[in-house]
Amino acid sequence: MKLIMTHGKRLFQSIFITGLVLITSGFFTSGSFAQDLTSSPYSRFGVGDLLLRNYGRGEAMGGLGVGISSDKYLNLVNPAGIGDLLAEQFLFEVGATDRLTRFSTTDLGKTSNNLNFSYLGLGFPITKWWKGSIGVLPYSGVGYSMFDTKIDPSIGEVRSQFDGEGGLSQFSITQSFRPMKYLTLGVNFSYLFGPLSHIKSLAFPADSSYFSTTSISSAIVGDIRMNYGAQVNIPIKNDFFFTLGGTYEHQSNIKAESRQLVYATGQGLIDTLYYHEDVDNSIVLPMGYGGGFSFGKKNKFTVGADYKVQNWKDASFLGQADSMANSQVVIVGMEYIPDAFSPMSYAKRIQYRAGIKLGKTQLQLNNTQLQEIGINFGVGLPIRAQRLGRASSLNISAEIGKRGTINNNLISEFYGLISIQLTLRDRWFFKIKYD
Repeated sequence: MKLIMTHGKRLFQSIFITGLVLITSGFFTSGSFAQDLTSSPYSRFGVGDLLLRNYGRGEAMGGLGVGISSDKYLNLVNPAGIGDLLAEQFLFEVGATDRLTRFSTTDLGKTSNNLNFSYLGLGFPITKWWKGSIGVLPYSGVGYSMFDTKIDPSIGEVRSQFDGEGGLSQFSITQSFRPMKYLTLGVNFSYLFGPLSHIKSLAFPADSSYFSTTSISSAIVGDIRMNYGAQVNIPIKNDFFFTLGGTYEHQSNIKAESRQLVYATGQGLIDTLYYHEDVDNSIVLPMGYGGGFSFGKKNKFTVGADYKVQNWKDASFLGQADSMANSQVVIVGMEYIPDAFSPMSYAKRIQYRAGIKLGKTQLQLNNTQLQEIGINFGVGLPIRAQRLGRASSLNISAEIGKRGTINNNLISEFYGLISIQLTLRDRWFFKIKYD
């Protein structure tokens, strides 16, 4: 008698259960899929706080990815990076992040916590030279609430309030091609979508003769953006390797339907002062490029570096320029495995990772371009079943960093971030027979 087991069924069951748990946790913790992605006052500018994350391996290496290629992990940085996925191999990745941030000015401080869905991705081979992946992940978040109260001798308390919410998500389809032995090309099609809302209000005492005013600016975004990547994989003797990579994304006009409403309230009346609707508005996202490399020995160690630039000076938001400057970041990261195939020691099979990133952000306020530094470290905990051809892992990473400054009436953000990502790896439509 023969028993035929289809691993695809078990894999999809694992995917469904894991995804349901993580996504449901995100809903109940954050309130909804699109909210509570950030609490930063800096999310007031542009499309909000950029939340571009990396895959499970690269996150603990400082975000390294331009020159990284792997047959065990997806790549959210360089679309060419999935070119080494093995034939008949199926990859599923899902992750969540928890970020604790301390906001400080020269005389005030506040702490916030944001727990969110990080990304969900599927990777699979199409042919030996053609690999693909699909995924969904946040692109940006808007979430701030600020107010200022002043006492006017003739009026009383006057309150200014600034609130924002929403953010953009992206659904991505990645294709990677290998036209020749050592060259891999990739393209990523992303559909950006989501709401953005900013509210400003000026409130006077109810018994005053002045009318309070509220301005609401909102937009619904939905359009396609593309970015490209290439990698040259150079094998060296004794399982050593050297990989060069590059990425490019052109300037994109993203369609948006915008609305602006200004109204006044007071003395029991509500009066609309201004209303404008534009169904053909747009957000201009900038051109960007990056280069990187990695060197190492297969199943032993990897070291690498990335350099990335985006021309945010050329960006505009609903027809208006914002407080933006060209951003750049340098990333250095490494991974070390004592003995990837040790039969006796689990600790030797763990993948130990670390990285650092240093850069200038896209924000330029009060003649000061904000800088950011982050230090990352983490582990990849193997979940192995060699007899069935699987090599899954649980990836845990942490980041400690700082953005901004208290100088020039700005805000300093000191943050700690923990990411947990599960990578499931199995055979694609493969059956094992037991006699």
